[in-house]
Amino acid sequence: MSNFLEAVSTQPFMQNALAGGILASVACGAIGSYVVVKRIGYLAGGIAHAVLGGMGIAYYLGRSPIEGALVSALVFAFILGWVSLRMHQHEDTVIGALWAGGMAVGILFISQTPGYNVDLMSFLFGNILMIAPEDLYWISGLDALILVIVFLFYKQFIAVSFDEEFARLRGIPVERFYLLFLSLVALTVVILIQIVGLILVIALLTLPAAIAGQYVRSLNLMMVLATLFGMTFTAGGLALSYQPDLPPGPTIILLAGAFYLLSLVLNRFKKKTPALSDCCNSLEKELTKVQDDKRNILVWVLVINGIMFFVEAIYGWFAQSSALMADALDMLGDAAIFGFSLYVIRLDSIWQSRAGYIKGIIMALFSISVLAGALYRTFNPVIPEAETMGVVGLLALAANLLCAVLLLGFRDSDINMRSAWLCSRNDVLANLGVLLAAGGVAWTHSPWPDLVVGVSISVLILKSAIEVLRDAKLEIINHQST
Repeated sequence: MSNFLEAVSTQPFMQNALAGGILASVACGAIGSYVVVKRIGYLAGGIAHAVLGGMGIAYYLGRSPIEGALVSALVFAFILGWVSLRMHQHEDTVIGALWAGGMAVGILFISQTPGYNVDLMSFLFGNILMIAPEDLYWISGLDALILVIVFLFYKQFIAVSFDEEFARLRGIPVERFYLLFLSLVALTVVILIQIVGLILVIALLTLPAAIAGQYVRSLNLMMVLATLFGMTFTAGGLALSYQPDLPPGPTIILLAGAFYLLSLVLNRFKKKTPALSDCCNSLEKELTKVQDDKRNILVWVLVINGIMFFVEAIYGWFAQSSALMADALDMLGDAAIFGFSLYVIRLDSIWQSRAGYIKGIIMALFSISVLAGALYRTFNPVIPEAETMGVVGLLALAANLLCAVLLLGFRDSDINMRSAWLCSRNDVLANLGVLLAAGGVAWTHSPWPDLVVGVSISVLILKSAIEVLRDAKLEIINHQST
């Protein structure tokens, strides 16, 4: 891991690869969510594989393969969209023929061009390490175009995705928007080809959205969560593949697939136990479902915070960073709070309110310990490693944004979940502070930005502890009065 962080901080090609993966995740999260909801993964797969034909022709003519991919992706999107709308009885056969035919044409043209084997493998499985700075510009441009179109026609896309008949009754031109949506899928495929290759595109397009769909019921939240998952998988795949010199594309997909399977298993074990009696009413069932949803969310944020505590503590120690160490202790405190929240989730509300006191005390104790560490480093200053602070801080920010989004829908349900959400919100603010501290240390070559952020994080944690204690006290008073 240290070698990877060093490479990211010093090697431009690794910086480009990481930036490319993060940018690609934006389109992946926005369009992948629609693909999963609409259940048209086979169409997206057909577009992705048929694109090889355009790439092969462009490569044979001496043009950029990405240019050929862009043109052919749009052409095949319209063809497959027309087939899907007009030829329902033979839809799967025609899509399979175009899928295989496009790949065959691409292989034939590539075979007539020097460098056949190497370039064919890079087309099929991608090469994120070869992303150039100019590639980042066109990926950013395609991201911007996709987001603008999704923003402008968000409601129309929702109607077409969930109920085409309803959309027609509302006067929405379903066929036009369906073809426009497939065009956005084509653009997303072109973005992802260089990340994981055309064979693995469908996995990165659908897996983050499929995982997000298990925890949120709102499409816009699903998009945000899928984007964060995509960023995590691409960055994590790069890190895992660097030291053993593995292909980054397949490593990214294996990581995403492992998380998807883990998510399925966790959800299966957390499903509601059937009632022993038939006299349970619908309200009781709904409340049980809400409690199970809360438990699932808390399990995930507990795991994420536990992992990030070890990551930040290890690298914070080696980097001699008060801000990272403060954030690591904050992560440990949050993990303890989430674990305690998980324990009391099924208890009566009065016990959850009393638990709020305990969690508030835990938060206060950790804030005091972090403050003490920051004050110690004030009198024993050491200039931390700004590069390590920046990379680890960015990773922690992605993890805590994920936790905050997962908890967002439950923040007003009870004091238990509100305290959990406050912890994640504070972590996001703390991570932004770590990134500012890293920039300040790099610019001033002084330990003071790091120390200031460390103290600020301590004060923020203490303020939230006071809020939790106050809310718990009010709820206990309300229970006693009733």
